[in-house]
Amino acid sequence: MEIADLFPFLQTLEDDLDKLEEAVAPLIYGTLAKAVFKLPVLDKAQLYVVVAYAIETIIFSYLRLNGVNAMEHAAFGEIGRVRQYFEKIKDVENAGLKRQSPSLNRAAAARIVKHALVKSPQFSSLIGGGPFTSLNMQFSHVEQG
Repeated sequence: MEIADLFPFLQTLEDDLDKLEEAVAPLIYGTLAKAVFKLPVLDKAQLYVVVAYAIETIIFSYLRLNGVNAMEHAAFGEIGRVRQYFEKIKDVENAGLKRQSPSLNRAAAARIVKHALVKSPQFSSLIGGGPFTSLNMQFSHVEQG
């Protein structure tokens, strides 16, 4: 391959790098906290993990390029730790999708309905007493004691 054949590839690379620089400019020229200020919590977590992963992989690549055994370096352990954060975030996302629909507590509903019916003059005779029957019994017990 001739050198002249490489110029289109170099131009494409330069264009892609310019686009990348524009995309990450808020992170490079500002602080990360300012860049994520308006993001939802889950998106913030994802961005922080992606940035940490990018830094760690750059360090890993630098070590490999300089002939250091990067697999035994602490940077490799950090990449594994950051991958665990990816998994935790994925679990949180999936847990949000698997929320159970609310279910009816039948015992509580029965108590509420019965209590409402006891107070209703129309239905209190069906249940066995007038309104506030249990309340009257409670106070009569206290007065006798």
